[in-house]
Amino acid sequence: MSRRHSSQAGNTGSRHRKRVAGATSSVGAFLAFGMAPLAAAPAAHADVDFLGDLLGDLVSSWSVADPGDAAATWDLDALFGAADPGSAADDPFSWTAIMDQWFYQPLHAGVQAWITSDFGEMVNNSINGMFGLYLIGNGVDGTALNPDGGDGGLLFGDGGAGWDSDAAGVDGGDGGDALGILGNGGAGGDGGAGADGGAGGAGSWWMGHGGTGGAGGAALTSGLSGGDGGDGGASVAWFFGNGGAGGAGGAGGNGVAGTFGNGGTGNGGAGGSGGDGGTGGRSGYAWGNGGAGGQAGVGGNGGEGATGTAANPNGGNGGSAGAGGSGGMGGIKFDGSLGAAGQDADGGNGGAGGTGGDAYQDASGFLGNGGRGGVGGAGGSGVEGGDGGAGGNGGAGINGGLGGNGALGGTGVLTGGNGGAGGSGGDATGSATAAGVAGNGGTGGQGGASDTGTAGTGGAGGHGGNGATGDDTIQTTGGNGGTGGRAGNSASGTGGEAGTGGDGGTGTFKGGNGGTGGVGSAGPLGGGDGGDGGAGGDATGWVDATGSTGVAPGTVYSQGGNGGNGGASGGPAASLTGGSGTVPIGGNGGAGGNGADDGISIGGNGGAGGQGGHGAGAAPGGDGGNGGNGGNGTYIGGNGGAGGNANSGGSTPGGDGGNGGNGGASAGATSGTLTNTHAGDGGRGGNGGNGTADAAPGNAGNGGNGGAGHGIADGGNGGNGGNGGSGDQSFGANGVSGVARGVPGADGGDGSTGGIGGNGGNGGSAENGNAGNAGNGGNGGNGGIGGTGGAGGTDPTTGLGQAGGNGGDGGAGGAGGTAGQAGEATGSGSDGSAGTDGNQGNGGKGGNGGAGGAGAAGTDGSSSATGTGGDGTGGGKGGVGGNAGNGGTGYVGGVGGTGGAGGVGGAGGAGGDGGTNASGIGQAAGDGGDGGVGGAAGSGGTGGASTGGGPDGADGSDGTGGAGGVGGAGGTGGAGVDGTSPANAAGGDGSAGGAGGDGGKGGAGGTSAGGTGGVGGTGGAGGSGGAGGDGGDGGIDSTGNGFDGGDGADGGAGGNGGDGGTGGTSTGGSDGSAGGGGALGSGGAGGAAGQGNPGQGGGTPGADGTAGNNGSDGNPGS
Repeated sequence: MSRRHSSQAGNTGSRHRKRVAGATSSVGAFLAFGMAPLAAAPAAHADVDFLGDLLGDLVSSWSVADPGDAAATWDLDALFGAADPGSAADDPFSWTAIMDQWFYQPLHAGVQAWITSDFGEMVNNSINGMFGLYLIGNGVDGTALNPDGGDGGLLFGDGGAGWDSDAAGVDGGDGGDALGILGNGGAGGDGGAGADGGAGGAGSWWMGHGGTGGAGGAALTSGLSGGDGGDGGASVAWFFGNGGAGGAGGAGGNGVAGTFGNGGTGNGGAGGSGGDGGTGGRSGYAWGNGGAGGQAGVGGNGGEGATGTAANPNGGNGGSAGAGGSGGMGGIKFDGSLGAAGQDADGGNGGAGGTGGDAYQDASGFLGNGGRGGVGGAGGSGVEGGDGGAGGNGGAGINGGLGGNGALGGTGVLTGGNGGAGGSGGDATGSATAAGVAGNGGTGGQGGASDTGTAGTGGAGGHGGNGATGDDTIQTTGGNGGTGGRAGNSASGTGGEAGTGGDGGTGTFKGGNGGTGGVGSAGPLGGGDGGDGGAGGDATGWVDATGSTGVAPGTVYSQGGNGGNGGASGGPAASLTGGSGTVPIGGNGGAGGNGADDGISIGGNGGAGGQGGHGAGAAPGGDGGNGGNGGNGTYIGGNGGAGGNANSGGSTPGGDGGNGGNGGASAGATSGTLTNTHAGDGGRGGNGGNGTADAAPGNAGNGGNGGAGHGIADGGNGGNGGNGGSGDQSFGANGVSGVARGVPGADGGDGSTGGIGGNGGNGGSAENGNAGNAGNGGNGGNGGIGGTGGAGGTDPTTGLGQAGGNGGDGGAGGAGGTAGQAGEATGSGSDGSAGTDGNQGNGGKGGNGGAGGAGAAGTDGSSSATGTGGDGTGGGKGGVGGNAGNGGTGYVGGVGGTGGAGGVGGAGGAGGDGGTNASGIGQAAGDGGDGGVGGAAGSGGTGGASTGGGPDGADGSDGTGGAGGVGGAGGTGGAGVDGTSPANAAGGDGSAGGAGGDGGKGGAGGTSAGGTGGVGGTGGAGGSGGAGGDGGDGGIDSTGNGFDGGDGADGGAGGNGGDGGTGGTSTGGSDGSAGGGGALGSGGAGGAAGQGNPGQGGGTPGADGTAGNNGSDGNPGS
């Protein structure tokens, strides 16, 4: 049988839409003959006119337009209006659903009623025969000989369905295509066992749905994979059509059970993977939804291991499970504005690992070891990830088999799949000649990742197997619990929860240890909690015939298992802003197992609590988990587990530390060399989480109580309390600077108070032994540093510097924890020692004051071409520096902050240059403006007081006064005008130069109470005098006598330099130095004498004029 054979000629290649000559005239004839009555819409509201108008437009369009040009010629919005496309699967009132239900389905039903009626078949056969083409009719369904469905008619008709395969390994047939104007593609056939489903056929080119993909066949043969689902058929319709849904994937086959027969290994076979779901078909061009993806197949379970035989006493291992298939992808929305893409499908679950086989046993008991459990299969990916399969349980034997590990959960767009649970360890019986150890539990699988939602939960660790306890002469040890699975991470949602650790198993000699809790995961909207640790297993007692454990021979000895540690919690992803979701808490430690009630027994230690997760954004810091309690023993009680440390938060407080676990009790039994009997100590409390720049720190956990000692046993010591979290070193928010806006600086925020130290645990009581000591209280956390005041700006209107902000006060140190109560002895023993209260945390440093704003520079005087130069204006006064914050109180007082520096005075404006008036006389220059006064310094903060015997904090320093502004320079005097030189008269005299302007006075330095006064500003330089005008040359008269030359004018006097500003005063520090005087202005040069004319023809020569004097220099500033 050829898989490629088709019931239609020429249908063995890839399918595509075919164009048919004469199709338009056939459509018109067909509709006129009998199609219209069967295609009429239900008589409801205005639908009749709507459909009539639409059909008329469509028929006329078929007769004149190529389908490929439909998008350019048909205005769908004009017919239906713009609308939200919606999804027919989710919204029955969407345009796509309405179009399907009220228009296409009645029309399609009418066409099918016509095609399948006796009269219709007669007419259709006549039309088909007349044209020599298969124009109207449905494609035939596929068969075993021709698996693919036939294509529908070139005008109307559905594609035939593909053949449903009934042969293992043979794919289902593909559905036939609908080649005409209206029709659905045929459904793909289902695949045979383990084979793929056939693809759905394509819908018609104008209106029609794609066919559904066939389902993949489930694997019948052990260990083989399930078939993939067929892809849904595409809707190639230009007007309307939905893509076909993808077919479901087939289930993977279960692994074959192990056997030792025929040379077998006894191990179970692996399970097959599930088939992938088919992809949904794409939608039509204008209207329609993409097809839904097909559901994934589940993975097959691993086969069980064989039970041991006399020749092969050990049990076989369980087989690994198959992975779940991936969910099919939804079909795309091809184009247009109405419709939606198809929905992706969920991933399939992984199969469970096979159980390990039990060992062979005869009348005397087991003769071999149990087999190992198989590993679970991974979950498949999809919208929701499939769950990972559970690990198989270990088999029983002299030694138990290991439990199989759980599998990873599948990745999901919305939700990650859960990790599979670890399998339980196999039980152990031991024997008279061999100690038995039960199998450890398997590790839980990691939760699957999520793109947008909640990640998957980690699988629980498997429980340790139990050792037989019916015969105390046989030494058995319980298996350890498996570690809990890690939680899955989320890219933009919430992290998953971690799996819990498995409990340890029981045994005569020793209980198994509890498994460690899984680690929580990270996510932008919150992290997942860490898993709790498993409990340690109890021990029932084993007769130590030889005294190998230190007891007297023949004494019963036992030891409880230790509790598992709690897992650390996750937190928000560091690179993203955290949400206000679940607080990520560390897992609690597991309780220690108890020893036997008789003989010599030791209790197991409690597990430590897990660390809290780090918060970010609005997510708080996670609390630390509580420590587990120690188990009881007749000889020694187990110690309590330490509390987990907390972590810092984002903009919310840090987490609280976990409490320490209580110590286990002791009955005071001794034997052999084991004589130091005592109860267990309490666990230490966890530390509180530190504060951040936006949030306060957390409080510490309390120490656990010591266990009670009975008989001659000493009581256990109480655990110390944890230390409180410290305020962040930049907790007090810095004041906002006013420089950019020209306003005063804002005050800095106060530092946070340190977290409270945990209380110490109580010492355990005693009878004839010594009672336990009290636990010490934990120290309080240090206070946070106060924020720095913001710098002052410069007022743009007045030019005055604005005050700097005050520094925030340092935070007080957190209160120390209270010591626990000392244990009391009721018999001949001694009471325990008292504990010490915790110290208060150190006070935080006060914040520094903000610097005062600088005064604005004065405006330069205007220069004039013909008049006197303008005077420069004075510079603005500098702003006052902010006061510093006080140091916080604490065991060591915080240091006071430093006062803010005063603002610098503004420089004076320069004087303007003088001009020359209409009479040719140079004008005076303007004087420079005075420099602005420097701002006063801020006061230093007071040091914090000591409350616990430490030193007080040192007072902060006062700030430095602001420097005075520099005086403005005097303007340069205007130059004199040269005398005229007429041809027939005496030369004119030059005009005098203008005097230079005086320099401005330097500004005074700002004051300071205990710091250094500000430096006075330097005086401005005097302006230079203007040069005198030169005398004009003499002319000649009509008789040849020469005229005298004009006199040169005197140069202008130089301006005086400005005085330097006074230094700022300080009442407790150094005064500021005075500013230097300004440089003198130089006098202007005198004008040159005019030359007398020598005369002509024996005339009298004219005399030369007199040269002008240089102007006098100004005085320097003082």
